[in-house]
Amino acid sequence: MRALMFVRPGELRFDEVDAPTIVQATDALVRPIAATTCDLDHHVIQDKTPFSPFGPFPLGHECVGRVVEVGPDCTGIQVGDVVGVAWHIACGTCEECRRDHPARCLLHGDAQYGLPVNGLWGGTFSELIRVPYADYNLLKLPDTVNPVHLASIGDNFALGWETVMPTIAGMSEPKIGVFGGTGSIGLYVADVAQHLAPGHAIYYDDDPVRTGVAEKLGIEVRDLREGYDTDHDLSVDATCDPLKLNKVLESVRPEGYVNSVGIYFKPVEIPLLSLYLRGVNFHNGKGQARPAMTPILENVVNGNLHPEIVTSGIYEWDQIPEVLTSEDPGHKPIFSLDS
Repeated sequence: MRALMFVRPGELRFDEVDAPTIVQATDALVRPIAATTCDLDHHVIQDKTPFSPFGPFPLGHECVGRVVEVGPDCTGIQVGDVVGVAWHIACGTCEECRRDHPARCLLHGDAQYGLPVNGLWGGTFSELIRVPYADYNLLKLPDTVNPVHLASIGDNFALGWETVMPTIAGMSEPKIGVFGGTGSIGLYVADVAQHLAPGHAIYYDDDPVRTGVAEKLGIEVRDLREGYDTDHDLSVDATCDPLKLNKVLESVRPEGYVNSVGIYFKPVEIPLLSLYLRGVNFHNGKGQARPAMTPILENVVNGNLHPEIVTSGIYEWDQIPEVLTSEDPGHKPIFSLDS
């Protein structure tokens, strides 16, 4: 089969590789229908991460696909099902998975698709992927939704729910600030904050394309360069920018919450005294994905969420190297593989 490989910064190519097979009885094989980039992938391609020296390796960890083969112990997934695929490799049964922390799976640690971390599991820009513990890591999609726009349900889209809804549970009228910047994550967060959370949500950014998308999502939009409120109950940092992160940390009320999805590969200076005096609750870490995929799907089905607005373009599979190495690949390009 063909698999997209990250070779070096700015260079991607399709290689012929051995197709995966069923290894364990709980495995499934999935052929992608549509795959997309995590915001992190753009940083990898642009040499903004430590992964560059490890190429070539398979790229991609967000897709939806069709199940083409299942192991004998799969009970919830069948051949022919259209499914969302979680980005992480997780058993679903260890203590951390049972605590809804599959990105901390005790059996597989940091293992995932699309990066050389704790083994190579292939990438979702491949013509076939092996999904271990398929009953856990796959989510069946109904026929009533367009799977193409759900290509990100196994990571960035799931972060929309994860960074907002658990934190505001029990708040009657929370004020939420969403600070965009990495690409698509802030926009998915904006969709959830505007349409699922009670209270008032504001999207801050300085990019005209992203702010235009946010306006289509119906959320109040403000230019970050013109300032920001400092009384949010929750602010979400999707900037991946140290200077903007400090603004996010300043944007919450005393004892407020900041959830950061930005990956900072270098040390970042933050105003700890200010955080101490105001009592800011700060969390930064990997998304857990699988637990959030179910409520995300439910709210797409009932029309509350709008992933099609976030999609920046739909392209043919063979265009992946050209588009992703171009000067402007878009904040959420989706690539369709004829299934």
